[in-house]
Amino acid sequence: MRLYWEAYSETFTTDDLIRGLRNHLRDYENEFIDGAIVDIGCGQTTFLLDYISINRKLIGIDNDQYQLDLLKNRLDALPTAKLNIELLNLTLLSDNLPLETYSVVFLANILHFFNLVQCQEVIDQLKLNLVSGSFVYVWVHSDKYYANDPSNPENNEYFKHYFTLADLDSLFIPSGFERLLFSETERYFSKKEMQTQEKWLDKYLDQLNIFNKTRRKSIKNEQLINHPESDIICIYKLL
Repeated sequence: MRLYWEAYSETFTTDDLIRGLRNHLRDYENEFIDGAIVDIGCGQTTFLLDYISINRKLIGIDNDQYQLDLLKNRLDALPTAKLNIELLNLTLLSDNLPLETYSVVFLANILHFFNLVQCQEVIDQLKLNLVSGSFVYVWVHSDKYYANDPSNPENNEYFKHYFTLADLDSLFIPSGFERLLFSETERYFSKKEMQTQEKWLDKYLDQLNIFNKTRRKSIKNEQLINHPESDIICIYKLL
């Protein structure tokens, strides 16, 4: 994935990321308790960038140091004089999370890399740092996601689970949360996102030493299909 994130970093400016963000938690900001805002699996983290100017500690966690390095480059380029942000190279479930109160946790595009049993373990790990009033923002691929094919024996090789609302509620509600928001979306990539995909594919084909124009065109025609992405977004609050 490094080549993809390299292409992503080259294509999208920090301003692009912030302007394109759809952060449903903005509606609940006046309810945030004291504590850190944490993005787990942060990547280049549009969510933490959205809160960069507020007086709160921000924590970005990712198991890919390359992603954290790209994020640091973005942060270093910001005009903000002093940033209260900590970037940590940690792996969920394998490493301990920083032990402090979390006001908000973003789990965006991360839980579908775990099966349901592991997802429950993730919630249990998080609850060590959550208190009454803490928010958890969840963004996952739904069972309507284009790649979901239960008849395929390799269906869950990459994404370990495709979610329904019932799946998410079964994880969070018995764990003491209430659900404040549910949104199910289907969207196609923008032209800029597709350009990123093509830039990544060019880098990948170069790495494989595939330079024959006919073969490259054939591979691109097969790979660069704009499938609709179906996702679920939920916001939960610990009672």
